[in-house]
Amino acid sequence: MGLTDLTVKEYVGKVAEGTPSPGGGSVCALVCGLSAALCLMAARLTLGREKYSDAWSVMEELSTSMESLLSRALELAGQDAEAYEDLLSAYRMEREDKTRAQSIEAAMKQAALIPMETLRTLAALTERIGEVIEKGNQNCLCDAGVSVQLIRAAARGTVNNIRANLSKLEDKNFVSRLQSEMTALANNIEQAMGRFEAFIELLLSS
Repeated sequence: MGLTDLTVKEYVGKVAEGTPSPGGGSVCALVCGLSAALCLMAARLTLGREKYSDAWSVMEELSTSMESLLSRALELAGQDAEAYEDLLSAYRMEREDKTRAQSIEAAMKQAALIPMETLRTLAALTERIGEVIEKGNQNCLCDAGVSVQLIRAAARGTVNNIRANLSKLEDKNFVSRLQSEMTALANNIEQAMGRFEAFIELLLSS
């Protein structure tokens, strides 16, 4: 049974067990999925309401996108835990084993690439959430606001995970490429979340 097959209680229990995995990376991916789920909920609660008929076509397409992002985020929640387990296995290899260093490097790269994919998924989610806030059912505005905060928290946590793994790698070209993409995505997400937060505050205050 994979992590995403667990109940909420079982998953939280696994995180709290006191074992290294699942940890922060898996949780960030799950939080990304929860943010997508809230956007999907808002889109579906917009469809069929005559008041928002002008936005139906947008919400139909948005729903499809959110379903895909939700599915990807849940996959990453499991893959992140698996990548960390693989890294631990590499570290447990006999120090005399000539392939140990290479195995650790390869596993560490994968441990950086999975949260990088989570950050990309968060960036894709960021590109669409504005439509939920601006055109979606306004009764879901607070839910969209929660989605914004979840994206921000998950992005910051994911960046920390990527940085921690990159700091241990020998392949500096690989490190440079991922750092550059990570910084650009993280900055874009932070700026967008600030705009969305301000817009939600304006709507709630009116």
